[in-house]
Amino acid sequence: MSTTQQILPKKEVTTFAFALCHFVVDFACVSTMLCAVSRVLGESGQGSMEVVALSILLYDIVAFTLQLPIGIALDQLDKNSYAALLSYALVGAGVVLSLVPIALLEWPAILLLAIGNALFHSAGGLSVLNISQKHAGPSGIFIATGAIGVFLGTQSAQMGRLQIAFSLLVLLFLCALITLVVQKVNKKYWNVHNVTFDIPRLSSNTLLAIALLSLVVALRSYVGMVMAFPWKSEMLLLVLSILGVFAGKALGGVVADRIGFRTTAIFSLIVAATLFVPSWEIPVMGLLGVFFFNFTMSITLASLANILPNAKGTAFGLASFSLAVGALPALAGFRIEHPAMLSGISLVSALALGVGLTLVKDSVATGPFGHERMLQAAQVAEAVEEDNLIAELSDQVDELAVEDECAAEDYLAAKDYLVAEDKQVED
Repeated sequence: MSTTQQILPKKEVTTFAFALCHFVVDFACVSTMLCAVSRVLGESGQGSMEVVALSILLYDIVAFTLQLPIGIALDQLDKNSYAALLSYALVGAGVVLSLVPIALLEWPAILLLAIGNALFHSAGGLSVLNISQKHAGPSGIFIATGAIGVFLGTQSAQMGRLQIAFSLLVLLFLCALITLVVQKVNKKYWNVHNVTFDIPRLSSNTLLAIALLSLVVALRSYVGMVMAFPWKSEMLLLVLSILGVFAGKALGGVVADRIGFRTTAIFSLIVAATLFVPSWEIPVMGLLGVFFFNFTMSITLASLANILPNAKGTAFGLASFSLAVGALPALAGFRIEHPAMLSGISLVSALALGVGLTLVKDSVATGPFGHERMLQAAQVAEAVEEDNLIAELSDQVDELAVEDECAAEDYLAAKDYLVAEDKQVED
């Protein structure tokens, strides 16, 4: 490995660059929706609150569902960095257009924000999955920063529109610079690209596993929409709960890479189900429950990408589409806000993940508790054995070469001897 590649490791640089940009994009979109779009629509006249609710619903549906077709397209185009750059431009255009105090212009602003958001998630997510090497850690870190961006976006609603818009445009410009630098470094040193797009014929077990993983994503989305703890009205506890979401998403993949996808998923969800029972009355239990419940985010995403290794953008889009499906019941008013519901969904998710990951254990190294580390050790041992075999063959080749060299020397010596004998006979 070259010195430059050691200083700029592709996994760490790509992950943290796009994670930072993810924070900015989500912050920009949510802040603009609440600080500008909702404010203008809210002042538009009769029925304004219904219009605001409709605008948020439109944004959510477009931003999440569009990631599936975009992911399919990016899998084949292999233009992830250019797509990310375009996403910053679209979001920036939405920010600028939202400043015009005309209600009709807020709708195209919403579409610009939603399409830009979808485009960035697909491009950034695919770029991170490309360097993940089947691990869940990078995708967890990439996704986690969005929670902070959404939270700060909601808190910025009281700020002046011009002030926040200028700040967002500067941040989006910095994201474009970061993406350009990563693109240049990749082109010069890493040479990471999408693999050739292909979705093979999937077995019934694999299709069932994909359905179960998508179900878990949808359930997690629904829980996130209705997780209304009574103590979240206190700012400190609200901040801690957001940090719990961030930490759970970021650390879940790291833990899963060390002790196994299935082990981590089942353990974290059972712990979350237990902690959710007293979570309404005991805030610390709820905070810990939120932390463990979000462990599975990176596991489901990485598993889908491992099942579809030649269509990672499609896998990312499928996960995002499932998020939209899970959020729809809550957005439509079907909300069950009770700790028993949180515990029940956690246990159902644990069962679904346990079964789903078992069905694809050949594609995703998720075997029984701790089996992944045994598998890794076996792979290392196999590699060492191959190296030893190659070394032995090399030694044998060297020995043959030496023998051939000696034989050649003997042949030449014998030939010289015979020539000398012939000369003596002639004399």
